[in-house]
Amino acid sequence: MAAGLFFLAQASSSLADGSDTEVHDWLKRMVESVHTLNYDGTFVYLHDNHMETMRVIHAVHDNDEHERLISLNGAARQVIRDNASVTCVTPDSKSISIGKRMLGQGFRAVFSADTRELADFYEFSMIGESRVADRKTKVFAIIPKDNYRYGYRIYLDVENALPLKTDMLDSEGVAVSQIMFTSLRIENSIASESESYLDGKENYRWNQEKPNSPLGESGSSWTFRQLPNGFKKIYHTKKSSSKGREDVDHLVLSDGLATLSVYIEDRSLGNVLTGASRMGAVNAFGIQLSGHHVTVVGEVPALTVESVANSLLPAQQ
Repeated sequence: MAAGLFFLAQASSSLADGSDTEVHDWLKRMVESVHTLNYDGTFVYLHDNHMETMRVIHAVHDNDEHERLISLNGAARQVIRDNASVTCVTPDSKSISIGKRMLGQGFRAVFSADTRELADFYEFSMIGESRVADRKTKVFAIIPKDNYRYGYRIYLDVENALPLKTDMLDSEGVAVSQIMFTSLRIENSIASESESYLDGKENYRWNQEKPNSPLGESGSSWTFRQLPNGFKKIYHTKKSSSKGREDVDHLVLSDGLATLSVYIEDRSLGNVLTGASRMGAVNAFGIQLSGHHVTVVGEVPALTVESVANSLLPAQQ
């Protein structure tokens, strides 16, 4: 663990006013709150010297979640999620894309893990109090035990444990991305407006993504020599490629909190990434391997995507 996060961890220990049990109880409440509460709020997303302003409407009806993300600056777009699907609406290009929802995706994806199961890879502590969106918050630190994952600083609403601000931290303790609510309304019931986004869209171009069948270990033609500690494959499917080319293998790896994707495609493709690339918190690394091009990408440090890329092997080896 580098110096920046080391000092944050030391500060966490000295400032913490909650026991280990209390910290995990707060984070457990957080996971429950983002799934079960009805809320409507505006937040800003800061990354790579760029700021996006979004509105999120989250509604729960008969245990079914509906979430609507609306871009308030830049190109107009909306993303609508329910328990089964993701719908993307882009008015500028007059297109609507509908696909199957993958586990863990969404505004709250980073808050879907059981923190006690992550204790081998992260340290959790309460580090103080603050104020976000005119609400009192408890501040928590999630500090990685190695340099293969980012750290987090999370501000939870005192009343209901909703995350009002989240800083993703690099190994020096510097924020590589931030999400912060500027306003938030929590109600007993909020209309999901689940169908209103389709009003007037009869002339849009519709794209229904074909579902991909997950591959079991026996059907996978790829394996890993050695993954960073804690990471494991949680999903593997083949995505349809352009006509005349092989399908693209898509593997998802996770440690329970951090997630990254591995794409394996025909090396004959034209302009592909070779070496490292970064955009804000997202790192990518590309290599050529056994007649294929491999790209590893995710909100993890550069060390992680490069290590995973260089660990990939055809299954027969």
